[in-house]
Amino acid sequence: MRKRWVVGRGAMRQILGAYARLEPHSLVLKTATYGKPYLSWPVIGIPFNFSHTRDLALLAVSSGCRVGVDAEFVQSIAELEKISRRFFAAPEADEITALAPEARLSAFFACWTRKEAFVKALGRGLYAPLDRFRVTVKAEEPPRLVSADWCEPSTWTFADVGEPGIAATIAVNEFAPVVRRFEFGPTSN
Repeated sequence: MRKRWVVGRGAMRQILGAYARLEPHSLVLKTATYGKPYLSWPVIGIPFNFSHTRDLALLAVSSGCRVGVDAEFVQSIAELEKISRRFFAAPEADEITALAPEARLSAFFACWTRKEAFVKALGRGLYAPLDRFRVTVKAEEPPRLVSADWCEPSTWTFADVGEPGIAATIAVNEFAPVVRRFEFGPTSN
């Protein structure tokens, strides 16, 4: 577990260093009030967000707009309906529980990662009220912000970037994201 964390953070520094045109070790990272990381020195103005689960680490980098990313390992949840009703907007929970039993788990994780990517982009993380905005729920439908009390949904673009067994979403406050995949692994020295 620790080795994966180190590889993920090292890859994050390599990629951010490339964007900043600086050596990765020279970057100073800090966290904002609600835990969102940011570059504080020697360059600022490269918004990014990081998430990891199991062997997958995701880094979303923006050219100036707000960006968030979340990844979750899809696993059985004993109280899926109770958790949905506690954290999601009522229409989202209703939609999930109305699905066939075999579709509920993927819908739950699609909804969760879409919501968390959005609140991470806002810089609020799970401090934002998850029940005050809605996203599309079904895993097979295009991800998008349906409604929010405090912003216009059409100004946000979402992209699902999961893989088998992992739900993952990127949320950006602008244009459609360009997704690139890089493979990093531990080096044997």
